[in-house]
Amino acid sequence: MQTPEVTTVQKRQWRLWQHFALYLSGAIAPWVLSTAALAGDPFRSGSQARPISDATEAVFVALFRDGNYVKGKELLPAALERDRQEPLTLTLAAAIAYLNEDWAGYKRYAEETLRAAQALTRRDPLRGNLYQAVGHFLMAGYEISDAGSGPVMGTPAALLRVQQVLDHVGRAEALNPRDPELNLIRGFMEWGIASNVSFVSMERAIQTLQTYAAPDYLRYRGLALAYRDRKQWPQALNAVDQALALAPNNPELLYLKAQILAASGQRSQARQYFQQALAKQNQLPRGIREEIQQFSRRILPQG
Repeated sequence: MQTPEVTTVQKRQWRLWQHFALYLSGAIAPWVLSTAALAGDPFRSGSQARPISDATEAVFVALFRDGNYVKGKELLPAALERDRQEPLTLTLAAAIAYLNEDWAGYKRYAEETLRAAQALTRRDPLRGNLYQAVGHFLMAGYEISDAGSGPVMGTPAALLRVQQVLDHVGRAEALNPRDPELNLIRGFMEWGIASNVSFVSMERAIQTLQTYAAPDYLRYRGLALAYRDRKQWPQALNAVDQALALAPNNPELLYLKAQILAASGQRSQARQYFQQALAKQNQLPRGIREEIQQFSRRILPQG
């Protein structure tokens, strides 16, 4: 049986994953294009790279490689000015609005994500369908929030959204089942479902993330979460160490390693990683800061 602390962490991560359309971590992959026009695609290289601006990439990196939400929020206006029709930019804006408990902003950016994705489908059917799925996922999160219809009254509408999510993911997959952005989102979605409602197997999530998902720092973090939930501690530690090798200053990754060490009985070793995460807590949103503080107080030996 899981400890109450781990259960709380899992519930928060699934809730955030719904609202963030599965963007929970990040770092710059070493293979990102250096050309100006395509410099911002954090998922692909070469001829497959998409025209995402470096301004959007900067927000992505701040949030997900560095775990610096304060910097990400500061960089967001420039990205929105440059990439207002890019669904990834709007998804990041929705994530920041959610973390700041700005439900009006969250709903607005979720709706804009969906509209931008619908327009993008004509030029890029794979990403257009993928971000229509993301947009519906974001809106499903709003439907069941207190700002929407609430968890009871909003559930029927949210379930309809989920069906649209699955439909658009299927369309994207039919176009290119090896696309790294698609597999990243699918993999984290499958992890969240497997961790909470067992609708799909955790093994499926692991296979999706292992095979084609990118960038690597996100892929390894997803694998660490999946192995953690399966209590496969050596594999979880190996994956989080690989993520930390690419994003060594991310406090959420430091926190994840501390969780894994503590859950596997290595509480003394976990202490240093909790302390490192707490040392960078000012760059995290209030909710995540409080969670790390509460978790560390509950599971670490005192003194």
